[in-house]
Amino acid sequence: MSDQKTNNRVEFSNGIPRVWVDGYGDRFAEGLEVHALLASGDSNTKTRKNVGYLSCGLSMSPHQSVGFGNVCTDASPACVAGCLNAQGLASVFETIGYARKARTVLWYLARDWFLETLARDVERWQRKAERKGLELCARLNMFSDIPFERFGIPQQFPEVKFYDYTKHPKRAGALLPNYWVTFSRSETNDAAVLQTLRNGANVAVVFHDTAGRFVGNRSGRQRLPQSWRGFPVIDGDTTDLRFDDPRGRTRGRVIGLRLKAHSNKARAEMITSNFSVEVRK
Repeated sequence: MSDQKTNNRVEFSNGIPRVWVDGYGDRFAEGLEVHALLASGDSNTKTRKNVGYLSCGLSMSPHQSVGFGNVCTDASPACVAGCLNAQGLASVFETIGYARKARTVLWYLARDWFLETLARDVERWQRKAERKGLELCARLNMFSDIPFERFGIPQQFPEVKFYDYTKHPKRAGALLPNYWVTFSRSETNDAAVLQTLRNGANVAVVFHDTAGRFVGNRSGRQRLPQSWRGFPVIDGDTTDLRFDDPRGRTRGRVIGLRLKAHSNKARAEMITSNFSVEVRK
Protein backbone atom coordinates (compact mmCIF):
# COMPACT_ATOMS: atom_id res chain seq x y z
CA MET A 1 0.00 0.00 0.00
CA SER A 2 1.32 3.41 -0.89
CA ASP A 3 0.30 7.02 -1.31
CA GLN A 4 0.35 8.01 -4.99
CA LYS A 5 1.61 11.55 -4.35
CA THR A 6 4.43 10.71 -1.91
CA ASN A 7 6.90 7.91 -1.23
CA ASN A 8 5.06 6.80 1.91
CA ARG A 9 4.25 3.10 1.77
CA VAL A 10 3.28 0.12 3.94
CA GLU A 11 4.09 -3.56 3.42
CA PHE A 12 2.73 -6.38 5.59
CA SER A 13 4.54 -9.57 6.55
CA ASN A 14 2.77 -12.07 8.83
CA GLY A 15 0.31 -9.37 9.83
CA ILE A 16 3.03 -6.91 10.90
CA PRO A 17 3.34 -3.65 8.93
CA ARG A 18 6.65 -2.17 7.85
CA VAL A 19 6.43 1.52 7.03
CA TRP A 20 8.58 3.69 4.80
CA VAL A 21 8.18 7.42 5.38
CA ASP A 22 8.89 9.95 2.65
CA GLY A 23 11.67 12.51 3.08
CA TYR A 24 14.34 10.51 4.96
CA GLY A 25 16.54 9.40 2.08
CA ASP A 26 18.65 6.37 3.00
CA ARG A 27 18.57 6.98 6.74
CA PHE A 28 15.68 4.53 7.22
CA ALA A 29 16.20 2.43 4.10
CA GLU A 30 14.71 -0.67 5.74
CA GLY A 31 11.64 1.17 7.01
CA LEU A 32 10.19 0.57 10.46
CA GLU A 33 8.15 -2.34 11.78
CA VAL A 34 5.24 -1.17 13.93
CA HIS A 35 3.94 -3.63 16.51
CA ALA A 36 2.01 -1.31 18.84
CA LEU A 37 0.57 2.20 18.86
CA LEU A 38 0.25 3.22 22.51
CA ALA A 39 3.21 4.16 24.69
CA SER A 40 3.59 4.73 28.41
CA GLY A 41 2.57 8.12 29.74
CA ASP A 42 5.90 8.21 31.59
CA SER A 43 7.60 8.90 28.26
CA ASN A 44 5.87 12.29 27.94
CA THR A 45 6.52 15.33 30.14
CA LYS A 46 2.83 16.15 30.56
CA THR A 47 1.33 12.69 31.03
CA ARG A 48 3.99 11.53 33.49
CA LYS A 49 2.35 13.94 35.97
CA ASN A 50 -0.78 11.77 36.05
CA VAL A 51 -0.33 10.57 39.64
CA GLY A 52 -2.74 7.85 40.75
CA TYR A 53 -3.39 6.53 37.27
CA LEU A 54 -1.61 4.35 34.78
CA SER A 55 -1.48 6.50 31.67
CA CYS A 56 -0.75 5.81 28.03
CA GLY A 57 -0.85 7.90 24.90
CA LEU A 58 -0.86 7.78 21.12
CA SER A 59 1.75 10.01 19.48
CA MET A 60 1.22 10.68 15.79
CA SER A 61 2.81 13.30 13.57
CA PRO A 62 0.70 16.48 13.46
CA HIS A 63 -1.15 18.33 10.73
CA GLN A 64 0.06 17.52 7.17
CA SER A 65 3.58 16.55 8.17
CA VAL A 66 3.62 13.22 6.30
CA GLY A 67 2.85 14.93 2.99
CA PHE A 68 -0.77 13.81 2.65
CA GLY A 69 -3.87 13.79 4.82
CA ASN A 70 -4.38 16.09 7.79
CA VAL A 71 -4.76 14.89 11.39
CA CYS A 72 -5.24 18.45 12.73
CA THR A 73 -7.84 19.93 10.41
CA ASP A 74 -8.68 22.94 12.62
CA ALA A 75 -5.10 23.84 13.59
CA SER A 76 -4.17 27.51 13.24
CA PRO A 77 -0.90 28.65 11.59
CA ALA A 78 0.70 29.34 14.98
CA CYS A 79 -0.48 25.99 16.32
CA VAL A 80 1.25 24.23 13.43
CA ALA A 81 4.42 26.32 13.73
CA GLY A 82 4.77 25.94 17.50
CA CYS A 83 3.64 22.33 17.94
CA LEU A 84 5.38 20.58 20.83
CA ASN A 85 5.84 17.54 18.60
CA ALA A 86 9.32 18.76 17.65
CA GLN A 87 10.45 19.52 21.20
CA GLY A 88 11.89 17.33 23.93
CA LEU A 89 13.58 14.08 22.93
CA ALA A 90 12.05 14.32 19.45
CA SER A 91 14.43 17.21 18.74
CA VAL A 92 17.39 14.94 19.52
CA PHE A 93 16.44 11.46 18.29
CA GLU A 94 15.23 11.28 14.69
CA THR A 95 13.73 7.84 15.27
CA ILE A 96 11.02 9.37 17.49
CA GLY A 97 9.75 11.61 14.71
CA TYR A 98 10.01 8.78 12.20
CA ALA A 99 7.92 6.48 14.40
CA ARG A 100 5.25 9.16 14.83
CA LYS A 101 5.09 9.66 11.09
CA ALA A 102 4.93 5.90 10.56
CA ARG A 103 1.85 5.69 12.80
CA THR A 104 0.25 8.53 10.86
CA VAL A 105 0.95 6.81 7.55
CA LEU A 106 -0.69 3.68 8.96
CA TRP A 107 -3.76 5.71 9.94
CA TYR A 108 -4.27 6.60 6.30
CA LEU A 109 -2.98 3.54 4.45
CA ALA A 110 -3.92 0.73 6.87
CA ARG A 111 -6.94 2.07 8.77
CA ASP A 112 -8.42 -1.33 9.68
CA TRP A 113 -5.11 -2.57 11.10
CA PHE A 114 -4.69 0.71 12.96
CA LEU A 115 -8.07 0.57 14.70
CA GLU A 116 -7.78 -3.13 15.54
CA THR A 117 -4.30 -2.63 16.96
CA LEU A 118 -5.35 0.44 18.93
CA ALA A 119 -8.20 -1.50 20.54
CA ARG A 120 -5.85 -4.37 21.43
CA ASP A 121 -3.37 -1.90 22.88
CA VAL A 122 -6.00 -0.29 25.10
CA GLU A 123 -7.10 -3.73 26.30
CA ARG A 124 -3.48 -4.67 27.06
CA TRP A 125 -2.90 -1.44 29.00
CA GLN A 126 -6.17 -1.96 30.86
CA ARG A 127 -5.02 -5.39 32.06
CA LYS A 128 -1.72 -3.86 33.14
CA ALA A 129 -3.56 -1.17 35.13
CA GLU A 130 -5.72 -3.79 36.84
CA ARG A 131 -2.64 -5.75 37.90
CA LYS A 132 -1.24 -2.58 39.47
CA GLY A 133 -4.55 -1.70 41.14
CA LEU A 134 -4.81 1.54 39.15
CA GLU A 135 -7.28 3.14 36.78
CA LEU A 136 -6.19 3.53 33.18
CA CYS A 137 -6.34 6.90 31.46
CA ALA A 138 -5.55 7.25 27.78
CA ARG A 139 -4.82 10.27 25.62
CA LEU A 140 -5.27 9.29 21.98
CA ASN A 141 -4.32 12.65 20.49
CA MET A 142 -0.94 13.64 21.87
CA PHE A 143 -0.11 15.68 18.75
CA SER A 144 -3.18 15.08 16.59
CA ASP A 145 -6.88 15.95 16.66
CA ILE A 146 -8.75 12.90 15.40
CA PRO A 147 -12.37 12.31 16.54
CA PHE A 148 -11.83 8.77 17.79
CA GLU A 149 -15.36 8.68 19.17
CA ARG A 150 -16.51 8.35 15.54
CA PHE A 151 -14.57 5.10 15.30
CA GLY A 152 -15.90 3.62 18.53
CA ILE A 153 -12.64 3.35 20.46
CA PRO A 154 -13.73 5.01 23.75
CA GLN A 155 -17.10 3.26 23.57
CA GLN A 156 -15.39 -0.16 23.65
CA PHE A 157 -13.77 0.56 27.02
CA PRO A 158 -16.25 2.25 29.39
CA GLU A 159 -13.95 1.74 32.41
CA VAL A 160 -11.04 3.61 30.80
CA LYS A 161 -10.87 7.39 31.12
CA PHE A 162 -10.07 8.95 27.76
CA TYR A 163 -9.20 12.62 27.40
CA ASP A 164 -7.84 14.97 24.75
CA TYR A 165 -7.45 18.56 23.65
CA THR A 166 -9.13 19.78 20.47
CA LYS A 167 -9.42 22.75 18.16
CA HIS A 168 -12.90 21.55 17.09
CA PRO A 169 -15.41 23.56 19.19
CA LYS A 170 -18.20 21.02 18.63
CA ARG A 171 -16.09 18.32 20.32
CA ALA A 172 -15.56 20.33 23.52
CA GLY A 173 -16.77 18.93 26.82
CA ALA A 174 -17.84 15.46 27.90
CA LEU A 175 -18.44 13.71 24.57
CA LEU A 176 -19.06 10.43 26.36
CA PRO A 177 -19.22 9.40 30.04
CA ASN A 178 -15.59 8.25 29.73
CA TYR A 179 -14.24 10.74 27.17
CA TRP A 180 -13.51 14.36 28.15
CA VAL A 181 -12.25 16.77 25.49
CA THR A 182 -10.91 20.23 26.34
CA PHE A 183 -11.22 22.96 23.73
CA SER A 184 -7.95 24.77 23.09
CA ARG A 185 -7.52 28.46 22.26
CA SER A 186 -5.42 29.67 19.33
CA GLU A 187 -4.82 33.05 17.72
CA THR A 188 -7.82 32.60 15.41
CA ASN A 189 -10.68 31.21 17.53
CA ASP A 190 -11.42 33.68 20.36
CA ALA A 191 -15.13 33.85 19.46
CA ALA A 192 -15.49 30.06 19.68
CA VAL A 193 -13.48 30.05 22.93
CA LEU A 194 -15.80 32.52 24.64
CA GLN A 195 -18.91 30.71 23.42
CA THR A 196 -17.54 27.39 24.68
CA LEU A 197 -16.87 28.90 28.11
CA ARG A 198 -20.37 30.40 28.23
CA ASN A 199 -21.77 26.97 27.39
CA GLY A 200 -20.10 25.55 30.50
CA ALA A 201 -17.16 23.68 28.94
CA ASN A 202 -13.55 24.28 29.91
CA VAL A 203 -10.99 25.82 27.56
CA ALA A 204 -7.19 25.56 27.62
CA VAL A 205 -5.40 28.90 27.15
CA VAL A 206 -1.63 29.39 26.82
CA PHE A 207 -0.22 32.31 28.84
CA HIS A 208 3.19 33.96 28.90
CA ASP A 209 4.90 36.14 31.48
CA THR A 210 7.10 38.96 30.14
CA ALA A 211 8.83 39.66 33.47
CA GLY A 212 11.81 37.41 32.75
CA ARG A 213 13.40 34.91 30.37
CA PHE A 214 11.26 31.80 30.39
CA VAL A 215 12.68 29.33 27.88
CA GLY A 216 13.09 25.59 28.31
CA ASN A 217 12.99 24.49 31.95
CA ARG A 218 12.35 28.07 33.06
CA SER A 219 8.88 28.05 31.48
CA GLY A 220 7.37 26.60 34.66
CA ARG A 221 8.28 29.75 36.60
CA GLN A 222 5.80 31.91 34.69
CA ARG A 223 2.78 33.32 36.47
CA LEU A 224 -0.80 32.54 35.56
CA PRO A 225 -3.62 35.07 35.92
CA GLN A 226 -6.45 34.51 38.38
CA SER A 227 -9.02 35.13 35.66
CA TRP A 228 -9.27 35.70 31.91
CA ARG A 229 -12.18 37.42 30.16
CA GLY A 230 -14.14 37.10 33.39
CA PHE A 231 -13.65 33.33 33.73
CA PRO A 232 -11.60 31.78 36.56
CA VAL A 233 -8.21 30.31 35.65
CA ILE A 234 -6.92 27.06 37.14
CA ASP A 235 -3.35 25.78 36.79
CA GLY A 236 -3.34 23.17 34.04
CA ASP A 237 0.36 22.38 34.34
CA THR A 238 0.13 20.57 37.67
CA THR A 239 -1.49 17.56 36.00
CA ASP A 240 -2.64 16.45 32.56
CA LEU A 241 -5.81 14.84 33.93
CA ARG A 242 -8.29 17.22 32.33
CA PHE A 243 -11.26 15.01 33.25
CA ASP A 244 -10.59 15.84 36.92
CA ASP A 245 -10.67 19.62 36.37
CA PRO A 246 -13.42 21.50 38.23
CA ARG A 247 -16.35 22.44 36.03
CA GLY A 248 -19.00 25.07 36.33
CA ARG A 249 -22.66 24.26 35.86
CA THR A 250 -23.25 27.14 33.48
CA ARG A 251 -19.80 28.72 33.03
CA GLY A 252 -16.61 26.96 32.07
CA ARG A 253 -13.14 27.29 33.54
CA VAL A 254 -9.96 28.43 31.82
CA ILE A 255 -7.21 25.81 32.00
CA GLY A 256 -4.08 27.94 32.20
CA LEU A 257 -1.02 26.52 30.47
CA ARG A 258 2.37 28.23 30.54
CA LEU A 259 4.00 28.96 27.20
CA LYS A 260 6.70 26.38 26.51
CA ALA A 261 9.41 27.03 23.95
CA HIS A 262 12.85 25.57 23.35
CA SER A 263 14.39 28.87 22.20
CA ASN A 264 13.93 32.63 22.51
CA LYS A 265 13.07 32.77 18.81
CA ALA A 266 10.33 30.17 19.09
CA ARG A 267 8.94 31.90 22.17
CA ALA A 268 8.89 35.28 20.41
CA GLU A 269 7.06 33.81 17.42
CA MET A 270 4.35 32.33 19.64
CA ILE A 271 3.91 35.67 21.38
CA THR A 272 3.84 37.88 18.28
CA SER A 273 1.37 35.55 16.56
CA ASN A 274 -1.06 36.04 19.49
CA PHE A 275 -1.14 32.29 20.09
CA SER A 276 -0.16 33.02 23.70
CA VAL A 277 -1.86 35.54 26.01
CA GLU A 278 0.23 37.94 28.08
CA VAL A 279 -0.16 37.86 31.84
CA ARG A 280 -0.78 41.46 32.85
CA LYS A 281 0.81 42.86 36.00
